[in-house]
Amino acid sequence: MGLLDLPPEIRDQIYAVILHPNNNRTFLEDEYTSYDYRHALALLRVNRQIYYEAREVFRNLNVFLRIETPWEEAERHVNHIGHVPIIMRGLRAERFRGHSLQVTIETPAAGEPEYGTHQFVMLADDLPAFTKAWFYWNLSHSGLNQWLVLKLFLRDPYSPDWDEKHVRRDIQRRLFLPWGDLKGLHNFTITGDPKPQPKIIHELRALQAIEPMSPEKCLAEGIRLKNEGNELLQKGEYAAALEVYNRAWEAIHIVVRGRTRHVHAEAFFARDLVDEPFAGKNGQLERMNLRLQLVANTCLAYMKMENWPELQFWGMRTIQLMRQATGANQRHIPPEDEALLSFPSATQVGKIYYRTARAFQELGDRDEARRLVRVAQVYLPGDKTVRDTLASLALKLG
Repeated sequence: MGLLDLPPEIRDQIYAVILHPNNNRTFLEDEYTSYDYRHALALLRVNRQIYYEAREVFRNLNVFLRIETPWEEAERHVNHIGHVPIIMRGLRAERFRGHSLQVTIETPAAGEPEYGTHQFVMLADDLPAFTKAWFYWNLSHSGLNQWLVLKLFLRDPYSPDWDEKHVRRDIQRRLFLPWGDLKGLHNFTITGDPKPQPKIIHELRALQAIEPMSPEKCLAEGIRLKNEGNELLQKGEYAAALEVYNRAWEAIHIVVRGRTRHVHAEAFFARDLVDEPFAGKNGQLERMNLRLQLVANTCLAYMKMENWPELQFWGMRTIQLMRQATGANQRHIPPEDEALLSFPSATQVGKIYYRTARAFQELGDRDEARRLVRVAQVYLPGDKTVRDTLASLALKLG
């Protein structure tokens, strides 16, 4: 029995498996992805009947947007920071006509872009990641959106010119609702052929009207999630605890993807807080305290799991930042000079040093382990476990 001998609904299911975006996505390190449809689209070259059947399935599953922006670096930003895979760029994107939404970003106050506009094509599946990256970009560059104009133009890329244009309701929702992440734009217009459905536009406008969480609420949510993760950690559910800690990071606008950590919204937290329990405190300082607690707890989870490479990586990521402040990343200095006892959450920093030392010890680098434990002892002078570990390392090193 051949493919065309199967019932049409079975053939459509087969086409869907072959042509679905998720099945043509390549997963790279640190949760980056890309698409490669070359093998899947070979299906359309089998014969005329399969071409027309599979093409319809492909078009239903793969909905494209074309982005036009005045900034050349915008594509790199959404790809690197937002983890948004780009389907095509440059001249290929400019010539592409298979998109269901044209997105145009303008900066009227800056006049015409000196080097013209830049275009790239992406899938609707990745639009929420794109708008989230823009949301973070606005928080990191306070007031950015008030200078920007966003134009969305809905289009039916497949109906002939003489036929009535149509874009399904579910596709319109996928194309429009993620833009609710964007607040305070200088101007925002939605047009198209066909005209966008009014109920969906009303829903989008309602989403845009929702104010972002204040720094105080972000910190409170981060603390709540940290405590939830701590409870899981105490129960021995280490992997689940790490997942909740990642949600705590995201609550304070720090996104963890694999071994990559994107820190957003520094300007957003750079203020004196007014709401309890943070009234009168500095937003950046409170965020830093929470960050160190999350790192220390993440290191503890990896230590309990005996995942020494991950513990070593995440511990040293923070320790290297601490060492930059003292110059200890360039030369060995006395432990008393490397330890910054006046630093916020100094106790948490001591725990990070000690837990990272355990990773080096288990991985066979006793010199670095001993160096780290000595600094940990300065931070945690009364901790018997730290003293015993240092004594053990000293004995074994003779």
